Amino acid sequence: MVDLDVLLLVGVVLLAGFGGGRLADWIGLPSVTGYLLTGLIIGPSMTGIITTSGLNNLQPINNFALGLIGLSIGGELKWRFIKTKWQNFSMLFLGELIITFSFVFISTYLFTRNLALAAILSSLALATAPGAIINIINENKVKGNFPKILMSLVALDNLFCIIIFSIMVSFLNIYYFGTELTVNIFTQLSYEIGLSLILGVILGVTGLIILNKIQNKNQQKILFTGLFFIAIGLPLQLNLQFLIVTLINGIIIVNFSPYFRRFYDVLHTIDTPVLVLFLTLAGARLDLSGFLTVGLLGIIYIIARIAGKVLGLQLGSKLCSLLPDSCHNIPPRIRKYLGLALLPGAGVAIGLSILAEEKLPLPENTLVTIILGSVIFFEFFGSIMVKKTLELTDSLN
Repeated sequence: MVDLDVLLLVGVVLLAGFGGGRLADWIGLPSVTGYLLTGLIIGPSMTGIITTSGLNNLQPINNFALGLIGLSIGGELKWRFIKTKWQNFSMLFLGELIITFSFVFISTYLFTRNLALAAILSSLALATAPGAIINIINENKVKGNFPKILMSLVALDNLFCIIIFSIMVSFLNIYYFGTELTVNIFTQLSYEIGLSLILGVILGVTGLIILNKIQNKNQQKILFTGLFFIAIGLPLQLNLQFLIVTLINGIIIVNFSPYFRRFYDVLHTIDTPVLVLFLTLAGARLDLSGFLTVGLLGIIYIIARIAGKVLGLQLGSKLCSLLPDSCHNIPPRIRKYLGLALLPGAGVAIGLSILAEEKLPLPENTLVTIILGSVIFFEFFGSIMVKKTLELTDSLN
């Protein structure tokens, strides 16, 4: 099939994705599922409206969408809140983090004997979809402790998912897939991650200057849009971790400016169409024939992720019981159900899986197929579990 002009293709994908999302809403399915399935229909596996080369031409959209997600996640990490609430859920989070990562890594490595694939899958298993959970909380009009604790854990899950993923990609590129090392691996990792942190701080300070000194909203939009592109494009140019740069950028802006809501206004003006494009293009990457070859591995990943989230929170709850100063404001019944509420799959995991296949010589389409399939599964099963846990804990709020 003839490749469409890039601008024409962007328009077709955006409108098709929007239509698919609205149709999914109308029949009671999550919008994300609509975007992904629309992408599958117009992608190379089915109608071929989007060709493989077309997907490659639109790869920068994935990077831009991931950068915006990084900015958004960084913007959710308000230091004042974490400082006052960390003691309440630190054991819960650490239990979930360690057990989920370990379960997914061990089970997928034993099945595939592929260290790199197992390491990346275990990193992506940490991510949780904030949008799906927020929608369910709003629909059920639930207030109180449980939603607040849940969203704090979601923000930390996604933060550590990005950090661990970035470190894993750097480590695998340097040590596992790299040529003979000329410097110590930890020196190289420190150099790459350290420069990303420094660049994130510099751009974050630049964002503060824009917020505090520029009052005109139109000028702010122009300057912030340019800053967003630089925060993603400059680290890519320098072979640094742009996700860490955007995370730090968002964290600095939201924690050091009283006008941080203006930053959100600009971010949300841009991110909605970009995320629709990103998710629809992600669906187009689904390889139907690949489901047969990676189906069992996908099932293992899903089971390990569920077990890790649920049992990890149970371990964290046990640690809370052993440490009297921890979780004293979180009743045991709420702790019991938190793991089930963290199951919805996240768009960040989709983007990172595409990025990993671009940066690492992993088995072709294996990682993306597993993550896309699991996200669709968790959009249904995870949403049901979130609703159920909200019902079970509502009386305690």
